[in-house]
Amino acid sequence: MLRRHLRFLALALALAACAANTSADEITYVDPGKLSIFSIPNNWNLYEFKDLSSFEQFPFTASVEGLAFPVISGAGFSAAPSRRPEDLGVPLAEADYPIGATAVRQVSADARERLSRFVLTQSVIPYRSFPDMYEFVSEDFSFGAGYDGVRRLVRYVDPDNPGSIAAVYMLAVTDPADQRMYSMVVGCSESCFSENQAAIERVVDSWIVNVKN
Repeated sequence: MLRRHLRFLALALALAACAANTSADEITYVDPGKLSIFSIPNNWNLYEFKDLSSFEQFPFTASVEGLAFPVISGAGFSAAPSRRPEDLGVPLAEADYPIGATAVRQVSADARERLSRFVLTQSVIPYRSFPDMYEFVSEDFSFGAGYDGVRRLVRYVDPDNPGSIAAVYMLAVTDPADQRMYSMVVGCSESCFSENQAAIERVVDSWIVNVKN
């Protein structure tokens, strides 16, 4: 059932990617360094970088192939009924509300030589190591001006709870010099994703990087 639904969603994403606009019903967040901007529904919860200092690891960031990318800026958000930063740590496959985050991360000289599409995606969520994983959308993506990367729409079975399935929509790009990695991800359980498809698309597609000008 999910596979059929996400095949339809893949078409919707292709049509919607160029049509994201903000409105009075949304909260727009601009990174303090003007590294990125995005909008969420005004009934969602927004958590700035300073609000997430209690996390041992910033939400939706991971080391991959021995490479660690320090987070220099970011924000989290969720559609949970209450405002609690810890809600961002709920496993996506168990979440009945959308959860997401943006992050800007430093890329070292060593890591720069090993960057790839695989590294870009798995440094957000290492889903390729999860059972019953499927990429419904797997394509290159570009903001232009050398800010290039990937777009992914993925479903996977939670490795810690084989009865639970997550669906995730993400974008990840690097800057022209490959010195910074930018990511935006939103996901939740299979049924939640289906119910909140339009809102999830809109949030991810509202994201823009390199907004200093």
